Amino acid sequence: MDLDAQAKQADFAELVGATQQAVGKHVASGLLERGASYRVWLATYCEKLRTEASGRVQSNARERRDLAQAAESEAKAAMTMRQLWREDELILDLETVRQVMSEWSTIGKNEFLGAVDSIITAIESEHGITVDRDTLQRDVETALRAIGSYSLESPEVNS
Repeated sequence: MDLDAQAKQADFAELVGATQQAVGKHVASGLLERGASYRVWLATYCEKLRTEASGRVQSNARERRDLAQAAESEAKAAMTMRQLWREDELILDLETVRQVMSEWSTIGKNEFLGAVDSIITAIESEHGITVDRDTLQRDVETALRAIGSYSLESPEVNS
């Protein structure tokens, strides 16, 4: 057999004492490169057998455990980073955000009402008329609701 010839699954299976289906699975998984020589396949296959014999192949359970430990480490690192950011006041807790949003809403409403009053006063002054403020009340209330209609989920929702 010419080891430098392009490998065929059936012939390689006969060479190593495996079934053609087993060799086909190794080709499909990418372990054995399609179109490679018998020499390459033989070296790759022997390395796989040595690795398995030495116990270096991870079991599925060990791999899942390692992944779980890695995920746990990443979660702890992220939690530590958030705590450091909180201590440096680079992030705010939800209650602080709620309080600030409420204060901004109040400031916005007061600024809006002041602007509406200034506009009405300017119109009345310039045109010598009296504006019926009651007719504007519905639009003013709609705008005030929009200014104050922010919403943050309460902590109970996340529990």
